[in-house]
Amino acid sequence: MNITKERLAFVSQFFSYMRPEGGAGQQWFEDRYIDTIPYTWKDAAGNTHLDLRESNTNRTLFVAHTDTVHKTDGRQQPMINAHMMTCDLTDTVATCLGADDGAGVLILLHLIHNRVPAYYIFTRGEERGGIGAHHLAQTYPHLLAEFDRAIAFDRKGTSSVISHQGWGRCCSDSFADALSDKLSNDWLMYAPDDGGVYTDTAEFVDIIPECTNISAGYMHEHTTKESLNIQHLFDLMEQVVAIDWDALPTERDPSVKEMLPLPSYHSNQAAYDVGTWYRPEPKTGTTASDDDWWGTGKKPTGKSKDNPTYDWWDDIQDYLAFAYDAVCSAEDGYPDELLWMTAEVVMPDDADIIYKRIWNAKPSRDLLKATRKAIDNAWDVTSVDEALNKFYVDLLDEQTTTTTCAEYAH
Repeated sequence: MNITKERLAFVSQFFSYMRPEGGAGQQWFEDRYIDTIPYTWKDAAGNTHLDLRESNTNRTLFVAHTDTVHKTDGRQQPMINAHMMTCDLTDTVATCLGADDGAGVLILLHLIHNRVPAYYIFTRGEERGGIGAHHLAQTYPHLLAEFDRAIAFDRKGTSSVISHQGWGRCCSDSFADALSDKLSNDWLMYAPDDGGVYTDTAEFVDIIPECTNISAGYMHEHTTKESLNIQHLFDLMEQVVAIDWDALPTERDPSVKEMLPLPSYHSNQAAYDVGTWYRPEPKTGTTASDDDWWGTGKKPTGKSKDNPTYDWWDDIQDYLAFAYDAVCSAEDGYPDELLWMTAEVVMPDDADIIYKRIWNAKPSRDLLKATRKAIDNAWDVTSVDEALNKFYVDLLDEQTTTTTCAEYAH
């Protein structure tokens, strides 16, 4: 697709909206580009639905989120140089470009304009923990079960078809290979990628067999350095219209959980489950008695041969104190440190996944009190990690209960 002056003018306007979740900028954007589409409807989470399926053989779901990580509402003026769009760094209000996921929204609009038969959902709150997508999975599982594949265009770069999000598989290798082939041409080159982190389709993996995320041409997302390859985006928009989406293979069983192997520095699955990698551990070269002290509750007496002044016991005490202070701060109304520390314990390599899910949570007084008591009684780092893992599980239960009660009240 050629880059014309008219198309450049359009994308300059399109990416000028700063869209923090729930803000006026997001509403202006949706009013202009999404709510003008005929026959759409909104669910209780604010997700916008459009059904363009023509028969029961159309079993493809496309999703893109309308929120960004902008810190304020309003408008910005993107800069375009040749085929690249970036933030105007002289604009002090611009904290990102918003191609994550404005690029995905534009691709869905192009698919709709060309009446590609599928179901479309513009989701809310992906940058706040997948709020809209989580609502879909909880409230509309029967709707999601009507699809064989869920496609998001919310991946950085220009070549990825995501097969795993977080640690888990989200689509089969056969599907990722076939879709990569269909997306590739003389200008585009796609390949399966098992290094995904999180996007809306991760919420659907227990229901929909093939869930993926496709590179949409942006880089350095969430920062003022964010950029968008406009030529790649235009070429991708043209290519996705030509794909027979319902002819793609469906092989993955969503009831089967397939995890990626843990990195070599995780000692075992149990350590991964309870977060024990987070604890300060003695350096190599200590005596046998010092190596074996863990779990005895006694302070080791020796020092590391590599660093004779190094005292890992002090590190452990600092960790216990930090965790306790984080809970106290949460009880005072400032839960950020506790939530982030919990995210790092639950999934240290991709803590953003967990933090996105809980950043806006409001833990109850009873839960915070129980967590503080557990940490206060902890005698080593492992027991602190176990307390934080339990806090996370109980927090999710509280969120689910609150959401269910709110929906019942309405």
